Amino acid sequence: MEAFLADVRYAVRGLLNARGFTAVALITLAVGVGANVAMFSVVNSVLLRPLPFRDPQRLVALSEFDPRGKAFPGPTLSYPDFLDIRAHNKNLDGVAAYGHSDVTLASGGQAVHIQGETVSASLFSLLGVHAAFGRTFLDDEERSNQHLAVVGDSFWRSHFNSDRGVIGSTVNLNGRAFTIVGVMPQGFQFPVRAEATDVWLTFTPNELLPTSHANLQLREDHFLDAIARVKPGVTLEQVNAELTSVGQALASEYPITNNNTAIAARPELEYLVGDTRTSLLMLFAAVGLVLLIASANVANLLLARSTGRTREMALRVAIGASPSRIIRQLVTESIVLSMAGAALGVVAAAGTLSGILHLYPSNLPRVQEVGIDLRVLAFTIGVASLTGILFGLAPALHAARPNLAEAMKEGGRTSTAGPRQNRLRSALVIAETALGLMLVAGAGLLVRSFQHLSRSDLGFNPGHLLTANFNLSDTRYNADQEDRFVSSLLDRLKALPGVSGATGALPLPLYNDNFYANFELAEHPVPKQNQPLSGFYVVSPGFFEAMQIPLLNGRTFDERDRRNSTPVVIVTRAFAEKYFHGENPIGKRITIEGSEAQRENYRTREIIGVVGDIRRSNLRLAPTPAYYVPLPQLMWGPPTLVIRTAADPANVTEEIRKTVAAMDPDIALYDVRTMDDRMALDLGLARFQTVLLGLFAGIALLLTTVGLYGVMAYTVGQRIHEIGVRQALGATKSHVLRLVIARGMMLTLTGIGIGIIAALEMARLAESLLYEVPSHDPVSYLIASAALAAVGLLASYIPALRATRVDPLVVLRYH
Repeated sequence: MEAFLADVRYAVRGLLNARGFTAVALITLAVGVGANVAMFSVVNSVLLRPLPFRDPQRLVALSEFDPRGKAFPGPTLSYPDFLDIRAHNKNLDGVAAYGHSDVTLASGGQAVHIQGETVSASLFSLLGVHAAFGRTFLDDEERSNQHLAVVGDSFWRSHFNSDRGVIGSTVNLNGRAFTIVGVMPQGFQFPVRAEATDVWLTFTPNELLPTSHANLQLREDHFLDAIARVKPGVTLEQVNAELTSVGQALASEYPITNNNTAIAARPELEYLVGDTRTSLLMLFAAVGLVLLIASANVANLLLARSTGRTREMALRVAIGASPSRIIRQLVTESIVLSMAGAALGVVAAAGTLSGILHLYPSNLPRVQEVGIDLRVLAFTIGVASLTGILFGLAPALHAARPNLAEAMKEGGRTSTAGPRQNRLRSALVIAETALGLMLVAGAGLLVRSFQHLSRSDLGFNPGHLLTANFNLSDTRYNADQEDRFVSSLLDRLKALPGVSGATGALPLPLYNDNFYANFELAEHPVPKQNQPLSGFYVVSPGFFEAMQIPLLNGRTFDERDRRNSTPVVIVTRAFAEKYFHGENPIGKRITIEGSEAQRENYRTREIIGVVGDIRRSNLRLAPTPAYYVPLPQLMWGPPTLVIRTAADPANVTEEIRKTVAAMDPDIALYDVRTMDDRMALDLGLARFQTVLLGLFAGIALLLTTVGLYGVMAYTVGQRIHEIGVRQALGATKSHVLRLVIARGMMLTLTGIGIGIIAALEMARLAESLLYEVPSHDPVSYLIASAALAAVGLLASYIPALRATRVDPLVVLRYH
């Protein structure tokens, strides 16, 4: 230990004496390590940190899916299916369901929108979380006629002034009085998402959940997520085998609703992060390449420094130092240097993390948990140690065996690098170039992919569209009253200055929510279990005009399509092409299936029009067949408002709020966004990975430029005598210029060739992140190669220009 401390003290003194070298090396390391620390902070918080619940490794998410290979978007369980799964499993130690509920709080004469979640009573005990005070729900309170609520800590503090006497008091939610039975601990959040839940409610029979337009009685109403706890000693494979049997039993018993439905479990954390995992791991790998480039740069600096220390090493060997002792000393120096660079990197990461989080989409999971913790610091120490050994070992091995006879000569102070050292320096530059090419090519692929994605044909015009949501209390509004309210509100909104169209839709395109229903063609009936499934929308008259969706045939909805008029439907082009095979669908009929409870709303409908296809819930997914039903004929609740304006939509936001409040002061308008903002949310992950990889590629280009310039400048310095002799023998300046540049370009082109091969292999692994761009896209690789070639030319030209200014008389005089 004493010897190690002595090595550390010697290393610190040596680095302080070589201030120029130390400063450049520290900055290089701070960039590489800092980028890694910042990115690992995100990966650690999102992917690695366990969920904050009891035994989180045993928590799984349950989902229904189409066994023919099709995934169901969004929440996938109906309440009856959830009850059957809960009743017929032996490998799960509890199952709980939950569904998002937008809730309006009436307080002090004002209506405020809050985040709610409707949950089964067992949720909190399944998670192993207890109320901070009060209690959570009891099992017999689920599906009871009681209206109970558990509130979150921040909601309790902001709305009840941290009053512990809140237990037993009532709060008006969506027009009903709910009794508060408990307050959850500070920091508790479920589901884990960007926006914290304010209140948890219980399932209540025969009532629609707030704004979910879902009914507990309907097996085809898929509006729930489910979480379960696996029993100790039971594997995920055993759980899925049992769920497969349950799914088959449900399909046999309920062929209409469950024929093409299977059930599966996957780890809850995996379900939570979804597609984010691939993007974050790709970015983490990219930032690792940045660190390798930085390490190669520092290794080259150490090689250059070791050449100047040849006489020092020779003296130490001459007085008895063994090669292993010298290697230990030099590796200690590199580790000390690396640790100092890592310390600067942590400071830099702490400063840049907020910028990264600003790029991180707000709708992605666990963003609020990102930070530098003990695991991040341990990672930093590990990276610093490994990096120090990585870039310090090769120079140490070279310096440990000096040529004593040559080094001890008087000219040893000006000793030059040998062929082996020059080969190592060249290899490091080639490696830097190859790594840089991989990053730049990857960034190019993502940039082109993002361009294609952001320019996708939506099927409608998102410009100048404002969207907003609101709730109507089902205690004060029945279906007829909802219809009249929505119709009157839309008429008032259309009359506002600057508004050119106002309508409503359930769900809204690109809203990550979907309605699906089985149907059959009246002219071609099939058995109910073989009926096709299609997405559908419930929209107000004027929807297609406001969204600027083209009418291809027939007519759109208007005032003729009221609640008690002839049931009608409009289909998309994809629907007409798939199910009518070139026939004119106008006048034909389809029957939309539903439960007996809603039979009158799922009547046989006449097709009155064909409209263009639209992107439904994800920009990456091609348009699929869908149809539209007029909202007055299927009033499931208030729609999302869609307002087209002549100018900036923000100019009419306040007038819209006043209009809604004038009609009913207990209604809160919420989630007010332009359609462009909704698109930005959908593009958030793609933008995040594109910007960050582009940033890493820029850093790689800068480090590669510095590394190649350093090698070429050092090479020119070593060849001053040779260049002077060549000029004395008649070599022109242009000949010297070509000689030096050719050397630099040879290294660069070799690195580019290796990098292209490696980049092609890496791109295949990340192909799922690309959109309408092949992993072998020639444009991306040509641009990346041109960028690296330009870097190589620039880094070679400056030292080459310096070489042409060598005075052969001066050089020959001193050599």
